[in-house]
Amino acid sequence: MRKYPPQAFEPLTSFENLQKRIAGPDLVRSVAILDVLICHDGIMFSSWWHKDLPFHLAVLGFYGVMLFFVLSGFLIGTIMLDLLERKISAKGWAIFLIRRWMRTLPAYYAWLFALLIPLAYFGPYGVTWEEAKRVLPWFLTLTQNLGWPMVSNWYDATWSLCVEEWFYIAFPALLLTLLACRLKPNLAFGTALAVFFIVPLCWRLSLPTNVNWNEVTSKIVLCRFDSIAWGIAAAWLYRCKPAVTRYSAYLAALGTVIVLTVWWRNTGDNALWPSRFGAMGSFDVVGFGYALCMPAMMRLRTLPPLIGPAVRSLSTHSYGLYLCHLPLVMMASDLQARYSLGRRHAVILTILTTIGGAILSWHLVERPCLKLRPRQG
Repeated sequence: MRKYPPQAFEPLTSFENLQKRIAGPDLVRSVAILDVLICHDGIMFSSWWHKDLPFHLAVLGFYGVMLFFVLSGFLIGTIMLDLLERKISAKGWAIFLIRRWMRTLPAYYAWLFALLIPLAYFGPYGVTWEEAKRVLPWFLTLTQNLGWPMVSNWYDATWSLCVEEWFYIAFPALLLTLLACRLKPNLAFGTALAVFFIVPLCWRLSLPTNVNWNEVTSKIVLCRFDSIAWGIAAAWLYRCKPAVTRYSAYLAALGTVIVLTVWWRNTGDNALWPSRFGAMGSFDVVGFGYALCMPAMMRLRTLPPLIGPAVRSLSTHSYGLYLCHLPLVMMASDLQARYSLGRRHAVILTILTTIGGAILSWHLVERPCLKLRPRQG
């Protein structure tokens, strides 16, 4: 395992460049995927013993996904600001999209079709084969939750990937449109950013008050663009106000306090705010807290030798873990119900197949596709 370099270049390096990757994004990515795994696998494991996962652990999935969104916004925001400063051509923006798609889509489609095989030949896990065939066109076009709730519970975790993929298209499209209208680059970027804050909030406010927060407000693509926009805003501040790095530790401390306070206190009778505001505004409060941590993340260049390799490995395989963990734990649950697989054996099977699936995803799909990506000029 290669060690982190003593000093990494200030510009962001490509994910596949192991020699120049810095520790901060790897650590954030690792924390995010651990939050998601604790939530999803923890809920399933607890249900096997007829118990409920403690609430503060069960909600970690929300905080993990939010952290992924803000981190993604910060990283792609930094790249887009580079392209904007260099006055890159339309071809350069097309390459930006191609590079994002080659990072995310090949592994997604590989898992999408791989997970159809056990569904077709060994019976249902979550949904029937007939339902999977019915909703497959939605999943192939990444429209399963574009402006509506998920069309099926099958492969439910992919709702957040849809948010990211459509953001990659929508934000540059609006930005280039504003530039074509002869707006100055900073004004165009700021206007696009404002739109991606305002529209999702207005969309959420337009929903009925009795709507299911987890299935509707939280998972519809157009309701969640502002979660990624917080990362874009952090990248813009980091780029335009270099002096912010002097206060990055204080900002990170404040952001951590905000997130931890919301996580620990926003429950029950002593909630920090009314449920209606919480359902609408919690995305932006937590997103703001995470955004404050991004400058400090970029200053974290190395990690201690004992944890650095583990964090890097977890970060490297985080996308594969995200894509495969929930279907595999559902398969293990199905094996319990239909074939009397022991609970402990089901836990072991889930852990081994999830780790193995992530490793195979990285070596057989993700890494080869990263090497084929066109250079960003």
